[in-house]
Amino acid sequence: MPADGTTAERDYGARHQRLRRALAPSVATGRVRCWRCGHAIEAGAAWDLGHDDEDKTRYRGPEHQHCSRAAGAAKGNAARQDPAPTGTRSRAW
Repeated sequence: MPADGTTAERDYGARHQRLRRALAPSVATGRVRCWRCGHAIEAGAAWDLGHDDEDKTRYRGPEHQHCSRAAGAAKGNAARQDPAPTGTRSRAW
């Protein structure tokens, strides 16, 4: 899905927004741990409601915004890697 689609098109629709609003007061205390790295999300820090890496219909919980975006970038980068195994040629010479 394009990064510039609507929130619903990017799987951040009403369900996501309701759950994020419900979790926000707890995260704001600074006592909630990032599900991805295990460190506390400091009060006032940017955070995301993290999806499961394999099933984006499942939420894992709050995570640091950096942890979330880094994981997404790593997954996207891996998907764009050359599928040819190392040592193979792209064409016959």
